[in-house]
Amino acid sequence: MNIKDELLKEFQSKDINKIIFEGPKIVIYVNNVDLFIRGIEIGKNLAQKYKKRIEIRVNPRLLKGEEYIKEKAKEILNGIKIKDIYLEKHRSTLYIETYEPEKIDLNLINKLREETLCNIIIQRAPLKSSKIINVIRAYLHKNSLYKSEFLNKVGEKILERKPQRLDHYRIVFLGAGREVGRSSFLLQTKESNILLDCGLGAGNYSEDRYPILNIPEFDIQNLDAVIISHAHLDHVGFIPYLFRIGWRGPVYLTEPTRDIAALVLLDYLKVSNKQSKNPIFTSKEIKLFLKHSITLNYTEVTDITGDIKISLHNANHIIGSSMVHINIEGKHNVLYTGDYRFNKMPLLERPNTIYQRLETLIIESTYGGFNDKHPSREETEALFIHDIKETIEKGGKVLIPVLAVGRGQDVLLTLLNAIENKILPEVNIYLEGIVWETSMIHTAYPEFLSKEIREKIESGKNPFERENVIRASKKEREQIITSKEPSIIIATSGMMQGGPILDYFSYAAEDEKNLLAFVSYQAQGTLGRTILDGQREIVLNDRKINIKMKVNKYEGFSGHADHFESISFIKYLRPKPKQVITIHGEIPKPYELASKIYRKFGIYSYAPKNGDIIRL
Repeated sequence: MNIKDELLKEFQSKDINKIIFEGPKIVIYVNNVDLFIRGIEIGKNLAQKYKKRIEIRVNPRLLKGEEYIKEKAKEILNGIKIKDIYLEKHRSTLYIETYEPEKIDLNLINKLREETLCNIIIQRAPLKSSKIINVIRAYLHKNSLYKSEFLNKVGEKILERKPQRLDHYRIVFLGAGREVGRSSFLLQTKESNILLDCGLGAGNYSEDRYPILNIPEFDIQNLDAVIISHAHLDHVGFIPYLFRIGWRGPVYLTEPTRDIAALVLLDYLKVSNKQSKNPIFTSKEIKLFLKHSITLNYTEVTDITGDIKISLHNANHIIGSSMVHINIEGKHNVLYTGDYRFNKMPLLERPNTIYQRLETLIIESTYGGFNDKHPSREETEALFIHDIKETIEKGGKVLIPVLAVGRGQDVLLTLLNAIENKILPEVNIYLEGIVWETSMIHTAYPEFLSKEIREKIESGKNPFERENVIRASKKEREQIITSKEPSIIIATSGMMQGGPILDYFSYAAEDEKNLLAFVSYQAQGTLGRTILDGQREIVLNDRKINIKMKVNKYEGFSGHADHFESISFIKYLRPKPKQVITIHGEIPKPYELASKIYRKFGIYSYAPKNGDIIRL
């Protein structure tokens, strides 16, 4: 069936301007204003009939001038705090960025539609200005014509029936096989080639830092799409390289994942430029990534190729992190957990365990070992606050290396709560690296956060802001760390592989009054892991450092499920998968988790190494 021809039959020919694709969505531009006014209802009815997402828009030639439309919108929204208004006239679409999206109800939306003849998209502005959100939104609006043409090509490609390359489905493991880092998995069906994540390794800058793409099964010319589970570098860090070598396909992810990915990629590039004359990508490729990204909401079912549909689901790891449910030809269903946590976390909600169909589960095993059990959150927080209080009372400094996304915000909220409840004294908390920026991104997407945090943001309260929370800069580092005042420093990178934490550490390491508090996973080959494993003499920037500061780890903050959580997750999973693949864990953890799954549930389980191929 040619769906455009079928849709044309639903209207009188004079009423239709054109029908185009926007990725998996079909857009019908109409010449009839009355049809447009009733467009939301018409679109819903057509979507039910054709099982496609369908949107009705007015012919752009019927629109009045840009200034008139913007002024009319401001007039209708009088009294509501508006940050910015963008008109993409060729798409007959008006974007309204506001601090108070809750005040724009359906009646106001309908009035805006009638008066401007535009489809309305409401975007939440962060509570404090976010440079990266400002830049990304402005850049995407500026390049909206390119994006429209690209999405139309994607939509046409989804409907193409390709010659069959295989007679089965399989997964090729390009990274994260019996290791933590460089997550990348090639899903091959009879017609399609899909990449699940494309990340960097956690170790030093070496060849094994990158996914294994130089194998016969991987052909970038035949790559149809990439799906990104979340914005940590070990899952998204190699994406720009695909664009550097010529790929121009779609990247599917959530909106906060897109924004934070751009931020961490730019931050990585900044560090790479200092360490190498030939970085693996440039800012040009990060921009290409943005222009080729397609954002999805949780649970939204979307065609991405002729034989694959996907939906993203909360993974309870960081904001926007997703479990990816993949339906192949309606015959085989895969759930890829990405990084996830099953127990409730303060920032996020627990993940979904109910799916319509499920045959294969791909699950992380970072803490999959038989004896891997995180201490309770309450126990972890009590020890963490106790050690910090003790350090502050001695006049020391607390250094907390964090992953900028998720862990930084979680730790900050924990500290602020302790100060508010007078468990900790009112000391300065300095944020360095991209921790501040990622915190502001959180306030732009409260729908991806826990109910408690969401309600605070929606009421206009910034949970990450307080007088003693200070955004620090490079110029202030020496002054902060050499000051006699006790303080807390939260800085990147979480595994101490670079970033401002190294400067603070080089000053603080030889003073026994200070505390180095690890709240993130420390992968093999990283400086953080070296210190955690007990080495107390290191060389940093050609300087020998004797580590005298106290070093502790607090695993209860982890965003990864432990062994018992993973077993519990599978226990509640409906339906049960027929096979389980354990990835993203250092030996022997993937083996131990796979072994326990088989013994407890009788499900065939595998712990593949990089380069392995498993038939589904």
